[in-house]
Parts: sequence; C-alpha cells; structure tokens
Amino acid sequence: MRAKHFIWIFLVLLSAGFLLSFSSKASMDEGEEEHPDVDYTISCMECHADETPDETAAWKSSAHGKMNFGCYICHGDGVENFSAEPGVDGCITCHSSNEGCFKPDKADRCFECHDGHSLKTKKKE
Repeated sequence: MRAKHFIWIFLVLLSAGFLLSFSSKASMDEGEEEHPDVDYTISCMECHADETPDETAAWKSSAHGKMNFGCYICHGDGVENFSAEPGVDGCITCHSSNEGCFKPDKADRCFECHDGHSLKTKKKE
C-alpha cells in the first residue's frame, strides 16, 4: 500500500515538473533563446573575443563598434531575453528616421544585404 502511494506521488511530481519545464520554454518569445553558460562577471566582448573572434573583430571595426554600441541592443541582455540571430526590429528602431540610410521596402530584410556584425554590404555573387 505504501509503495503504491509513493508511486502516485512520484508520478504526480514528475508530471508537474514536465509541464512546468514545457510551459517555461513555450512562454519565451519566438526567436529568443537561452544564452549558454553565461559568466556575468565579465563583458560580452571578454568572452566572445575567444569564442567568436571573427564576429568580434567585425563588430569592433564597424560603425556600431566604434561607437561602443552594446551587444545587448541587438542580442538582448542574456538574462531575460537573448537571440543569437536577432531580427531587424532593432535596426528599424534606430535607422527608420535616417533618410538615405533606411529603405522601408527592404525593412524586413536588412541582413540579406548587410553582414550582421560588420554592417558592410555583402558582395553579390
């Protein structure tokens, strides 16, 4: 009798744990991910200089890097939101008022022409 009681409690707790873990993933916005193994005692650049050196160098030499435009502006803070491959919403927020710099008909496709870190126009193949 005691074993059956234990099994039922175990199954209820297991089910509750499964449902909670599933619902927390489902509640994240589309495109958002969890940043893996973040060490919040160092800056993004300190870690990514080793982890993604090409992207880091491209960003540093870009207009955004020269202005020290933080990684979190596009990628999120890594705590409450994070996107490894952010969309163009951040671009539109800052660049929609820049005449000649922003083309509304291509607003949803910035990264088709521009590299995400260097911001340079990609070479046509």
